[in-house]
Amino acid sequence: MDLWACPAVVTGAASGLGAETARYLAEAGAKVAVIDIDAVGVQKVADEIGGLAIPCDVANSLSAENALATARDAHGAARVLVHCVGRGHSEPTVGVNGPMPLEDFRQLVEVNLISTFNMMRLAAADMARLQPRSNGERGVILSTASVAA
Repeated sequence: MDLWACPAVVTGAASGLGAETARYLAEAGAKVAVIDIDAVGVQKVADEIGGLAIPCDVANSLSAENALATARDAHGAARVLVHCVGRGHSEPTVGVNGPMPLEDFRQLVEVNLISTFNMMRLAAADMARLQPRSNGERGVILSTASVAA
């Protein structure tokens, strides 16, 4: 895929794999919108790469819709989505203090599963409306996961 001037969105972009992915895409010439719940961290990465910082909770439908609309208004509909949001949990199902709180598990599902599906469905809808490139491609979605998750 030719990334020059290609609108790209990277989630989980305030640090780690997301930040490195945003740097790579920017170096390849993409117009990068960096999204993360960490507003300070995502602004730092955006400033470094000349990208657009969008603070967002990607597990929240309205927040994610607004983030993609902001990216779309600035760069056009994304042809690349790299979803790097993830969180691990080190507590056993049952420990010395009893069972793991259900809310802890619910949060893991929100971050690691719901946010992934949410961003994929929204970005795919935008990509489906794009004119295909000469190779028939409208866009690419990559999703990562953590071993800790």
